[in-house]
Amino acid sequence: MNIGLADSVITQYEYQLLEKYFELEKTPSKTALTVGALSQMWVFALYEILRQWRDRKYQFKKWFDNGAIDDKIQQLSKGDDLNLAQNIRSHQLEDYRNSQELRQTLDKQWYLLEPIYRKVELYRMNLAKHCAPGKDNLLPSSPGYGRINMLCGAMDYELINKDGSYDVLNRRDIADGLREVFSQV
Repeated sequence: MNIGLADSVITQYEYQLLEKYFELEKTPSKTALTVGALSQMWVFALYEILRQWRDRKYQFKKWFDNGAIDDKIQQLSKGDDLNLAQNIRSHQLEDYRNSQELRQTLDKQWYLLEPIYRKVELYRMNLAKHCAPGKDNLLPSSPGYGRINMLCGAMDYELINKDGSYDVLNRRDIADGLREVFSQV
């Protein structure tokens, strides 16, 4: 929910940045830095949500496949009844165990989400870690340096892939891709 709320706020800042850029005929530095910072934080937060979702899906599948899911449910049920997260996790595991339809839905959703996750991972690794995903020795030429996209005002970043090639990506590309995925599920 927070990702969606922040997206609408940052989108407005991006449009305002583009308007200001056209009005001044030069980069409004403070506004561009603000949009860049908010965009990066938004992508970093999205990465953590998608990574957690992916990890939980794989963990549940592993426990289901190797027969350990009942033990995990039992361990969670022995805990604190007032621990909301623990109770929710237990119910999630039970639902996963009991519903083939849920397991198939999660597989389909991840199939659709994984390309977005890979874009987010690429963005995050280049801007937060200053390297390509999985390749600490491949360094982006200008990590954190963004240019204003002339169509939407988002900050475009040149990002290095693990094969050494470059892509240009911005937060709006990721947000639009995410909206596209959600329209399919």
